[in-house]
This record gives sequence, structure tokens and C-alpha cells, in this order.
Amino acid sequence: MTSQARWLPADLSPRGPVYLAIADALARDLDAGLLSPGERLPTHRDLARQIGVNVVTVTRAYAEAARRGLVDGEVGRGTFVAKRDPAVPPHLPITPEHGALLDFHFNLPALDPRVCDARDVVRSMLDDGLDPLAGSYLAGGSLAHRSGGAAWMARTGLETDASRVVLTSGGQHAMSVAFSAITSPGDTILMEELTYPGMKSLASLLHLRTLPVAMDAHGILPSALETACRKSNPKALYCMPTLQNPTGIVWPEERRREVLEVAQRYGLLVVEDDTTAFLVEHPPLPLAALAPNDVVFVSSTSKSLGAGLRVGYLHLPTGRDGLYDHVVASVAAQSWMTAPWMAEIATRLIEGGTADRIVAARRREVLERREIADRYLGELVTDTHAACSFLWLSLPDPWRSAEFAEDARSAGIAVTSSEAFCVGRAHAPHAARICIGTPARRDEVEHGVRVLAERVERARPVCRSFV
Repeated sequence: MTSQARWLPADLSPRGPVYLAIADALARDLDAGLLSPGERLPTHRDLARQIGVNVVTVTRAYAEAARRGLVDGEVGRGTFVAKRDPAVPPHLPITPEHGALLDFHFNLPALDPRVCDARDVVRSMLDDGLDPLAGSYLAGGSLAHRSGGAAWMARTGLETDASRVVLTSGGQHAMSVAFSAITSPGDTILMEELTYPGMKSLASLLHLRTLPVAMDAHGILPSALETACRKSNPKALYCMPTLQNPTGIVWPEERRREVLEVAQRYGLLVVEDDTTAFLVEHPPLPLAALAPNDVVFVSSTSKSLGAGLRVGYLHLPTGRDGLYDHVVASVAAQSWMTAPWMAEIATRLIEGGTADRIVAARRREVLERREIADRYLGELVTDTHAACSFLWLSLPDPWRSAEFAEDARSAGIAVTSSEAFCVGRAHAPHAARICIGTPARRDEVEHGVRVLAERVERARPVCRSFV
């Protein structure tokens, strides 16, 4: 083993599970500067032997570290310390509880809390005699809850029924379930060259190879997708056609059909992430509606209805033998089931019309905030759709993404640099994502975007490089 693979946790006196203690020790050593980005970590077997635990414990520890963004795994090469975005300590999410930073980092569309009082729904459930602790132990969800999911997805133009819907514990869990069912370690999956970081972490956790596909202002380039299919024999394509994260673009229908034509020609299964598309009032038809035999569709309630409502919905394609059973088995293996009480709340919000009122309110709030943001930053935001709760900010010379994120942080504002979204060796553009939905009040949004605009204009003549 080389000197780069000799890390050992200095202090393992856990109050809880040992695997969490190992992940915590890794985070502490990163903070202390004892580990460097790109540094190789010991293999699962070597670390287990040196600290006297079993290999499964180390595997769980590295998986937890990957979930926190501390490490990256490369199939066939090992586990490495992740290259960190200097604006975001990966093991400590930037939220109001963790400091005074104004949070433009997390993507959570704002909502006036007076629009929805979930207590009314909970009271109605108690009045109906429902037991909060009862469970049906149906891994795919009950018929009533799956029907609620079908009704929720029908709002996108995807007409379906409960027989093709599986419940999960949120959108991230839906993606974990889907990719666990359709891939094996070492498989290649394609992604937009800039993509949702949570999907990157999931691919690392599942030991999947990732390959970026070039984009333009209208989405994935069909020619680039064809080249990737021809050269890499991928298992699936993950994409966000409506309010793509981080650019905020919406693929037009013509591009959607072109991409699907390539995918169908190569027998490529598409996983469509639709979790933030609810903000667009009249979006193009989802890929799953255009190609029902070839697309797994992911939806959820956390960003649309409430951050604490962890209910996700998977819509599965027809004509894929055994896929439904594999997905349900994956749910059972990971979480047994979606909490029935949570699923019932979501179903009642959807079927009672409250969900539509919440979505309408979120749309209005985003439009108000975009009007504020565009007054200060509009010239730097080109392709981001007007209904998007985040901005993709193009940085003028001499700014580089990581430098701008660090500078914003020094001014008390957390933004996300472009490096966090890059797949593989894709080039990191000089840009940053600004989430205007997360601050509690509009005046906080105005203060933040005004400060960012001033930092952009100041454009220091000398910017440090980060290697």
C-alpha cells in the first residue's frame, strides 16, 4: 500500500454504531487538514483489519461518508477523499441552524406557512380512527396511496394508474430504489454533463461508472447521446428535462423526442427526475408520457408540498419484464415500506385539493422572488426558466466558480460553485447556482442578490487559483 492509503481514524470511542464513528472521524480529519482532496483511502479490507472491525462495518462507513460528500469511489481504483467545494463543508449542510450564513445553497422553493396547515389533515386522520403507528407492510404502498401518486403524476400530463406506481420515502430514495433495481456495480450510466449532486453521490454509493453527455440551451445533445451509447454500452440515462438542475432549463418537446429516439434505438432505459417540474405551470409533456415503455419517472412531495413530507413516487414503464418486482424488492430491502402515516397525509393533500393550492402558492412566490433577483442579476442569468427557484449565474472575467463561492461566503452568503455539478471530467463552467427559494423572507433574497451583484461587479483583478 502506498503512503497515500495509510489513513486510520484517530479516535474510535463511539456512542452509537461503529460505522458512524468511522465516518465522523473522517470528517474531523478533513476539517483538521489531515486529509487532502484526491487522497486515496485504505481498502475496505485493509482498514477493517487495522482497526479490528469487520469489512461490512467499513463498507457502511465509506457509504455514509459518500452520502455526506466526503469521499468518492471509483470502480476498480478505490475510495478517495472528495474534491471539496470551498463554499460548502460537505459533512455539515448549510442551514439556518448551523450558522448565520444566508442560505442560497439548498434548493427548497419557498412557501408562506399560512397556505397549508397540515394539522387539519392530521386531525381528519385521527377523527377517522387512523393509528399513527399502524403499518400495512406493503413494500410498494397500498392501493389507495399508489392511486394518490398516480393522481399526483397525472398533473404533469402523465396519465397512468396505480398498477404502475411504487411508493418510496422521498425522491432521493426513489432514485436509489430505481438504480438499485436496474443496475449492477460497474455498470455505466449516462448523465447530463452538469447534474444534481445527489445523483452523483448515489452513483458512487452503488459503484456505478458515470459518463457525462454534452448539453446546450435546449438540453442533452442527441448526437452526444448517440456517441455515448455507441462507445460505452450504458445501462441507463438519468436526466431532468424540466427545470434541469443546475441550469434551470426546460427541454422543448422537439428535443425530448429526439433524445428519446436515440435512447430507443439503443435500448437505453431513461430515468426522468421530475421533482421540481411542478413549478412550471404548463410544461412540455414528460418523457414518460412520450415513451411509456422506456422511461422510469421520479416524482416526490418534499419540494412541492413540504420538506418534511418524505414521500416519493416511481412510475414504471410497461414492457420491462420483472422490473416492477425488482423495484418493490429494492424498496423492501432498503426501508421495508414508505411510512403509511406519511403516505396518507400526502394522499389526502393531493385528493383534497390542498396540494394544488400549495403548488400555486409556491409558483407565485418563486415568480415574486425572480423579479427581485432579476433586477440585480438578470444580465448574468440567460437560459434559466422564469419559474425556476434557482438561478444559474454566468460569471464574468476574471471570476472562477470556486473563487466566487468563497468570496460570497466571506460576505455571509452560501452559494454552490459549478464544480459540485460536474460529472466525471466534464469542464466546470465559470458559473454558480443561486437558490432564491430557501431564505425565509423576500427581503433576505433582495439583500443577498444585491450583495452578490456587488461582488460580481467588483471583479477583483487578481483571483487566486484553487488546485
